[in-house]
Amino acid sequence: MLDLFTQSKNIILQAGEMLKTAFYQEKNISTKSNQYDLVTDTDKAIEAFLIENLGKICPDSQFLAEESDSVYKTADKLWVIDPIDGTTNFVHKFPFTCISVAFKLNGKLEYGFVYNPIMGEFFTAQRGKGAYLNGKRIYVSKEDDFGKSFLATGFAYGFASAKIDNIEIFRDTLSKVHAVRRAGSAALDLCYVALGVFDGFWEFSLKAWDVCAGIIIVQEAGGKVTNLNFEKWAFSDDLIIASNGILHNHFLEHLASNIKKQMD
Repeated sequence: MLDLFTQSKNIILQAGEMLKTAFYQEKNISTKSNQYDLVTDTDKAIEAFLIENLGKICPDSQFLAEESDSVYKTADKLWVIDPIDGTTNFVHKFPFTCISVAFKLNGKLEYGFVYNPIMGEFFTAQRGKGAYLNGKRIYVSKEDDFGKSFLATGFAYGFASAKIDNIEIFRDTLSKVHAVRRAGSAALDLCYVALGVFDGFWEFSLKAWDVCAGIIIVQEAGGKVTNLNFEKWAFSDDLIIASNGILHNHFLEHLASNIKKQMD
């Protein structure tokens, strides 16, 4: 019998076909918290498919899922699911969109899966066994000069009323690094840190389903993920910072300085 990791991967591959088929079709779209926070029938269908099938292969597990079961919980076996990370991209046929699934065992991230079927990129990781893209081992970058770094960020749906203005941080950061990109999927941004494309990533107000899979993928690729206090990122943290590890201290100092300016 296939192990749980392989069974999970096969289920996510099937879900990817659902996303890929729907990507090229007209969408039935509604909104959630505000006009920018979109959800489609495909989000709901993929989530239901994942919960049903992952539940079958691990019947004593629980779920933390964006669309149907978003109440934070602790469980010995917990699946953390974002059926489509980058829903706005999906709606507008911008191909930076993915399925993100993490599995936590006894409170620790055990597996991470981030699958973008449109671009044919399937990122996976198992705790202690490395991170992979389409079966090939991947590693974070070796960049050690913050001034030469290539970074990513994102803007929360409530950015206009946020107490910290990330657009101001974005503007300041642009003047200090090679470039900053905002592509619209935190899960994929984290995977691109793991792949060594981005040297770092930061974003405010993300949820567990946005980042859990990407966190273990970055860690298993040799990178670092923390909050602003250099502590392990937790569900309650407002800011997540990921990097190749080499630049992490400088990156944290830069973000902390910007935040302090706004708070003073």
